[in-house]
Amino acid sequence: MDSVRTAAIRQAVACGDFLRATSLWNEYASLLHREICRGVCTQARIDEARDLLEWSRRTVALARAHAQSRLDALRVAEQYLRTAPRSAALLCTCL
Repeated sequence: MDSVRTAAIRQAVACGDFLRATSLWNEYASLLHREICRGVCTQARIDEARDLLEWSRRTVALARAHAQSRLDALRVAEQYLRTAPRSAALLCTCL
């Protein structure tokens, strides 16, 4: 198990640092590839990689959905601003 490497990937994905996460994933995948080619990759390592990949996929999908929701809210706000009256607002405060 490579808990230091997988923890770094989880940290980068969880923080939304997708450029770093991609770089770390590429290093991790390269390491796995070398182990597979040498015939030393264990079932535990494959299971670890599968779990990390699934966790990463779900986390990135949630981040994407959240970003899409924020984008949709901006589009609604933009539409509202286009149809809102352009006159100056009057604010009355009663104390």
